[in-house]
Amino acid sequence: MEDSSARKEDADGIRRIVNAGGDVRPRNARGKKTGTLVTIAVLCAAVAVLFVIFGSAGSSKTVTVRGYTTAAVVKADFVKTTESSGTVVVPDSIDVPSPQEGYASTLAVDEGDQVTRGQVVATLSVPDLVQDQDLYRAELAAARVSYTSLENDYDYQIASLETAISRYDVKIIDARKTVETKKALLALQSSRQSDYDTAVDELTALEQSREDAASSLANQTRKKTLDLQKQKATIEQFQVQYDRTTADIESARVKAPMSGEVLSIASVMSVPGSLVSKDDTIMTIANRASTYIDFEVDEQYIAVLKVGDSLTTTIGANTITAKITHIGKTASLSSDGLTSTVTVRTRPEGGVSLTPGATATATVTLGTKTDALVLPRGAYLTTGGQKYVYRVEGTKAKKTKVEFGDIQGAQVEVTGGLSAGDTIISSGYTDFIDSDEVELSGK
Repeated sequence: MEDSSARKEDADGIRRIVNAGGDVRPRNARGKKTGTLVTIAVLCAAVAVLFVIFGSAGSSKTVTVRGYTTAAVVKADFVKTTESSGTVVVPDSIDVPSPQEGYASTLAVDEGDQVTRGQVVATLSVPDLVQDQDLYRAELAAARVSYTSLENDYDYQIASLETAISRYDVKIIDARKTVETKKALLALQSSRQSDYDTAVDELTALEQSREDAASSLANQTRKKTLDLQKQKATIEQFQVQYDRTTADIESARVKAPMSGEVLSIASVMSVPGSLVSKDDTIMTIANRASTYIDFEVDEQYIAVLKVGDSLTTTIGANTITAKITHIGKTASLSSDGLTSTVTVRTRPEGGVSLTPGATATATVTLGTKTDALVLPRGAYLTTGGQKYVYRVEGTKAKKTKVEFGDIQGAQVEVTGGLSAGDTIISSGYTDFIDSDEVELSGK
């Protein structure tokens, strides 16, 4: 049976539906209301489903914690400290230089050995100085022989002149007697005038010859003195050169300038024959007994320190005690430019051996707070920004806001949020950091 609507085709072949009876009317109000109710019901059902889904997601299961550790809040004396850095200083140390250019020969000590002042610690080979020493030795010997020969020559000449003078003296005495005899005979006219004159001439000649000999003697004596002084000066010059060379050779036997410990030895000295230039450092020797440690302490903490106090000091893996010997009077700006520090000098106790320049850290006690609430340091301090802990309540632990003060050694001061006797989980919170409450299941 055909509907009141008839199907017609347009001229272009497209079918269209047309109303054949002319009675088309809109839906009634009842039908429209029913559709609206259905839509609302569907929306409510969707909302209910979403609520169930998100509600289920929000009500997750309580986390159970296993393998945890706990710590109790207790009242105790809380010692407040601070740390200051310092440097080991060895003031009595010296670099031993090479006295001259030479070659490494022998080492008499090793690093760490104790030496005494004047002890031979190394030897250099100095062939040029040895050659110079041989030359000066030969020249010195020749100059001494020349001195002796010169002295002998002058002594012979002087002795000859002295002998000649002595002989002249004898002859003059005889000549004077002859003159007196001739004079007496001439007075008696027993002798001629010519005989007397001849005797006088011979006496005069002898006296003149003696004067010449005496003058030559005086001249030779003065020359001997001058020439021997000159030759002696030459000998002394050669002696000085020889002694200086000998001293240089002796200095090649390097001796310790002070008593102490051999801190280091130049590597060049370990290879015999290696060239060592003058003034090159051969080794370093230090007197460790004079070692001290200078600490830079924040100016605000100086008031708690006094000379004679002992500081616990850490150097590398070693912990020692150092006593304060001096506290600076003025402060200087620290390297960070933010604070001022005062130099505190300390002396290590116990005869320890420290390395110059080593970095040291001292613990300075600032005071003790009695009956403070404290907890032991633990992994809980590294999670949660240190602003809360999980406090144990029976079989559960609840997240609790907390305030911490200073951390000193193995203790941390509690300044708020907990009371004495409270117990907290002291292990890490990483696995349940988002939970407000956790179940505890054994340790």
